[in-house]
Amino acid sequence: MAESVVVEGGTIDCGHSGRISLVHVSTRLTVRNKGVLLLEQEKNLPFLPAAPPTSPLPLQCTHVTTSQVPLPAPCITKAASSGVATKLTVGKAAVLLRLAGGATTTPVANAVPPTDSTWKVSAAGQSRLTAV
Repeated sequence: MAESVVVEGGTIDCGHSGRISLVHVSTRLTVRNKGVLLLEQEKNLPFLPAAPPTSPLPLQCTHVTTSQVPLPAPCITKAASSGVATKLTVGKAAVLLRLAGGATTTPVANAVPPTDSTWKVSAAGQSRLTAV
């Protein structure tokens, strides 16, 4: 079944309630002037607050350290393990779809176990272009 292609302004959520808005996308294919998210562009995205902060404030990743005074240990996305288009590519790179998701990790050494979690697209950012 065809699903919406993820574009700039779409959102990704982590398993610790964090949310980020997508800004690093390809402009080689656009939908209403918003570039699409290609495979590999979803990797290493940190669930950190925007700088400067947007209004309203995005949901924060709640993952913390095991320190006596817990410190943030935000998730970082790994490669998509689902929701990758098989029929639509841009320069040989597949686009990501609304059902995309994968694992996360944190680079913080003393993060509360488990250090790995998951991420998923919570909003594609458009519904005009679909793919399988």
